[in-house]
Amino acid sequence: MEKEKNKTASWLKGHVYDVAAYAGLVITIILFLIFSGDKLMYNATTVLQTVAPYAIISLGAVFVYSMGFMDVSVGQQVGVYAILYILISNKMGGTTAGVAVAFIVVLAIALACGAFNGAVAVWLGLPSIVTSLFLMFFFTGAQLLLMEGTGNTSISIQAKIKPMDRNQYTLMLIIAIAVVAVLVTYFFKYTKFGKYTKAIGANEIAAEQSGVNTTKWKVFAYMAFGVTVAIGAFIMLTRTGSAGKGTGTGFAMDVMICLILGGMPLSGGMKSKVSSALVGTFTYVLLSNDLTTMGVDLNMINFLKAVIFIIIVMITCRKRDGVLPR
Repeated sequence: MEKEKNKTASWLKGHVYDVAAYAGLVITIILFLIFSGDKLMYNATTVLQTVAPYAIISLGAVFVYSMGFMDVSVGQQVGVYAILYILISNKMGGTTAGVAVAFIVVLAIALACGAFNGAVAVWLGLPSIVTSLFLMFFFTGAQLLLMEGTGNTSISIQAKIKPMDRNQYTLMLIIAIAVVAVLVTYFFKYTKFGKYTKAIGANEIAAEQSGVNTTKWKVFAYMAFGVTVAIGAFIMLTRTGSAGKGTGTGFAMDVMICLILGGMPLSGGMKSKVSSALVGTFTYVLLSNDLTTMGVDLNMINFLKAVIFIIIVMITCRKRDGVLPR
């Protein structure tokens, strides 16, 4: 009996982040079921529509956060990409071909920005957040210039990118999240990509001494993140149908909170998991929905999110130059 208790205690100690993350998800789901009442199905599809872009972007962010890095330019990138989707596709008559061309252009820009973010930080010996700050200011300016060029505060896409049927749209979002989740899980869990990004997060010096080309995998990580940002921006556009000067505001912080709520250590390392993105995203969106349904003031909601965020950061963060987890 004593051995079983010790075994259970040992397991809980080793999985405290996961237990806390899933417990938070269960609590938010229960509250959601209670407050939804007879509007459960409608509210569920609404939540899924909100979750989709966050989930997809957070899944790509797993590669970056597993290294103990972050990208604060995500929100501005989402805004610029959404505007470019609209401008390019509208310029081509709002056709399907126009949407395809717009997606290819945005994807190329996202890959280039990812490569820049990862490579320049290494070449100049700068923290990754410095280069992402540069990109944040760059995209902020680009977003304002693009919108000033249109002469409007917001623009709408002419192409039909959203199924008219609500159920079909919900199915499309589920498929999109599932496909991205499967691909990210495969590369993160079963290939060198995930193995090396986690090794960099655990101890970059040890990874380099083991023969890992850290520059290469940092660049790949940011490029993978860029791909999901481009996809996430498109998914968001399918819901809103428009974009403006404020599109994407706060996305970087939201993604960070989603991952941390899901149990992702802010310092990265071997305990980084893909599930953190999905668990955290659903918890974050459901928490916001539950608090709003309960009539909590928006300012108080933001305050509660900040409190939860700092508590989880204090619990999950560790020194990156410590010994590797056993």
